[in-house]
Amino acid sequence: MTELPDRLTFNLATVLTFGAFAALVLNAMFGPLAALTFMVCGLLLIVSNPHQSLDSLRRWWFVLLLPAYCMLTALWSQYPSNSLRYGVQLMFTAVVAVIITGRLSTATLMRMMFIVYGIGVLASILVGKTGAGGAWLGVFGSKNAFAAHIAVFVLIAVAVAADRNSHWVLRLAGIAGALASGPLLILAQSAGATLMVVPCLGIILLTLLTTRLPGTQKLFVLVMLGIVAAALVLLVIVAGDTLLAEVLEGSGKDPTLTGRTDLWATGLSYIAERPLQGLGYRSFWVVGFAPAEELWAMFDVPAGAGFNFHNTYISNAVEIGLIGLSMQIVLIYGGAILMAAYTFARPNAANALLLALQVLMILRSFIEVEVFFEFSIRSIMGIATFIYAAAGLLALRRQVAHTQRQTPKGLMSHARIPARPRSYPHANL
Repeated sequence: MTELPDRLTFNLATVLTFGAFAALVLNAMFGPLAALTFMVCGLLLIVSNPHQSLDSLRRWWFVLLLPAYCMLTALWSQYPSNSLRYGVQLMFTAVVAVIITGRLSTATLMRMMFIVYGIGVLASILVGKTGAGGAWLGVFGSKNAFAAHIAVFVLIAVAVAADRNSHWVLRLAGIAGALASGPLLILAQSAGATLMVVPCLGIILLTLLTTRLPGTQKLFVLVMLGIVAAALVLLVIVAGDTLLAEVLEGSGKDPTLTGRTDLWATGLSYIAERPLQGLGYRSFWVVGFAPAEELWAMFDVPAGAGFNFHNTYISNAVEIGLIGLSMQIVLIYGGAILMAAYTFARPNAANALLLALQVLMILRSFIEVEVFFEFSIRSIMGIATFIYAAAGLLALRRQVAHTQRQTPKGLMSHARIPARPRSYPHANL
């Protein structure tokens, strides 16, 4: 009697999450209905199991401090109605992200995302179009949006193809998707997306390789990767600008990233004026605000077209200051660190994918703005990755603690069976 409702609830959660993700990922196809579809599916997901929803929100309430702070900026924002309205929408998006982590396992989420992103790829192949510069746009509004979609899809496809627990049909589809992604990335003419996806693919492949290694060899691989990562960070700090300019020139791109360096300089000047609290959430790129109008005119962009500073840290610090930016950094980099630790302890395709996607977010954060704002799939995944990793590590810690407390009392005694840790979908992977 108790198993059937649970199974029905789990399936319902998967269907509703699929609808919510499809609306956001394929927003170019949904059009104005994308936000409405997401809100309806998200609301139904919350109320379909109120007890589980409240439990998830109670456990992970602190991730909601970021949207709460964004709402708070309405007190000093130059456009308070904007800050409050978009802050409320970001809060709803974050709540949905928290609820998803309590209802779906990471494996289910991975397979569902493969289908959602695969629909976008198939539609782009069948009815896609080419932009003015010859770059393939697919069914998306720009080549950057199409390239970002393909970059995420290739990571999901490789993870699904390598997942031993997935059905063989799904794994074959993953192989086909991974093979098709290469030519599509070339058609998108995005050197940045191509360069960034390579190390993320390496993370997935190395993670799956470590499943065949004993503990000492896994630790050795981890140490070597840490050394390589530290060397790359040092190289970027010392000669990053020179290397980036050479790569861009070699690929025929503008070394100034199509004027983004000028944008960054402008953004830094506004951060210097109000470093801690910022101008207010979503209160810079507003029609009628003179500095925004000047930048729109300078870059020949229609007013109100959703322009940004093309750097997550600069763009968000302008609006929510260093206080809000610090909260975002905790979620972004904390999620990557926690997921790296959890993936090392429990290496599997789903965990490797979440880690790779988080690293991709970090790499793109220096030239794009993907988080944190309302109705954003990347914002949802950033929050979800942090929670999945933290919950997984807590579950492992409880298991170790129970094991250590087992003390046999003699040959005829029975070892005490450890209590089953609190059930969390992904902890069973």
